[in-house]
Amino acid sequence: MSQTKQTKYEEAVVHILLNRPAALAGHEIDEKWFTKWRPVISTAKAIAAAGNEPDMLTISEHIKRPSMLGELNQVRNGTHAAAENLPKYLDGLRSIYQAAHVQQTLSSALAELQGGAALEEVLGRMMQSTLTAVATESRNYNHSIKQALGDFVDKLEEAFDARETGGLGLQTGISALDRVLGGMHPTDLLVVGARPAVGKTAFGLSVLLNLAKTGKRVGIISTEMAARQLMLRVTAANSGIAGTALRDANLQDADWPNITAAINRVANLDFRIFDKPNVTISDVALQSKAWAIDGGLDFMVVDYLTRIKPVKSSGNQTIDIGEVAIGLKNIARQIEIPVMALAQLNRSSTKRADKRPNMADLRDSGVIEQEADQILLLHRDDDDDLAPAEIIVDKNRHGEVATVRCCYLPQTMQWTNLADRYVDAA
Repeated sequence: MSQTKQTKYEEAVVHILLNRPAALAGHEIDEKWFTKWRPVISTAKAIAAAGNEPDMLTISEHIKRPSMLGELNQVRNGTHAAAENLPKYLDGLRSIYQAAHVQQTLSSALAELQGGAALEEVLGRMMQSTLTAVATESRNYNHSIKQALGDFVDKLEEAFDARETGGLGLQTGISALDRVLGGMHPTDLLVVGARPAVGKTAFGLSVLLNLAKTGKRVGIISTEMAARQLMLRVTAANSGIAGTALRDANLQDADWPNITAAINRVANLDFRIFDKPNVTISDVALQSKAWAIDGGLDFMVVDYLTRIKPVKSSGNQTIDIGEVAIGLKNIARQIEIPVMALAQLNRSSTKRADKRPNMADLRDSGVIEQEADQILLLHRDDDDDLAPAEIIVDKNRHGEVATVRCCYLPQTMQWTNLADRYVDAA
């Protein structure tokens, strides 16, 4: 859009402000969208916040510029803008701001590169800055109670109608866990913690496959395993052939039909993989946004949280992990999907008589605990593969905490149902 259109939209908003200030109520108006009239908008907001009515006189007195009163009078009487068109003017200003922000980001990135800055670091800052501006500016965060109640009732009716198909939330495939969680819901950040070798990746893959088989569009950010290793696990889970046998090609002729059938069952699932080993939170944001644009995205797993880096390290591990946790929660909100982040536990629980973990065992747990909507902790007996495994729901923002007993199959690396009766209130 041209500078002339920017000026016209700004003057239209100021005209409405001066003639019908009540028409601006309920609209998001950010002064950074304005250029020439930015001081007027910020001053009017400050006056209103103090409980007073912004008008030409009070605004000009606050700004203390001799010509301001005359300029305001000229806009009030010389501009013709209907209050009913205010949303159009604001949307136009928002779009101009976004375009300028992207252009400025690109110019700054080019200048940094020419100055010798590292390509990866510059790209990370550029992606994060651009995505944040575009994603957050385009959504309305202003709601009347009537609008909010209407949205709530719509969702309630959807949930009621969906009861026969297992509920509105996305299902993990472990029925007792789904009852405790009420399914996994858009904008939620679920953190799944476990000690090494307990089966975090296997749990994430089990959930992904269960959802993909029901037609959901899923993706995994895999920082530890390459796509080929993940496909070995997927093939083991769907063929019944042990992962070690597939890894070593220790196969019989009779195994090949099972392998072929397993591959055919999953080959057309909407299942995306991003297996870059050194990943920043901006990489995750960009890739998830790209999946959402290209065909849609219903659910994402991040494997795993402490291997994701901030755009720029602070030098403090706890602060860095906190930034990543906040970034993942923002992604869940912006794309409106559940995000499951797998996380390492420290070894504190191994020194306790009861080796069951709790959320304090999460590495650098402070901000993780705050940002997560649900925290699930995986536990199983290292010495007895036949013993039931446990999923400890240690935080649940939407319901109860509980311990769910289920089954882990180490040969095919699957988490499955054990029996519905194994749900014990914590």
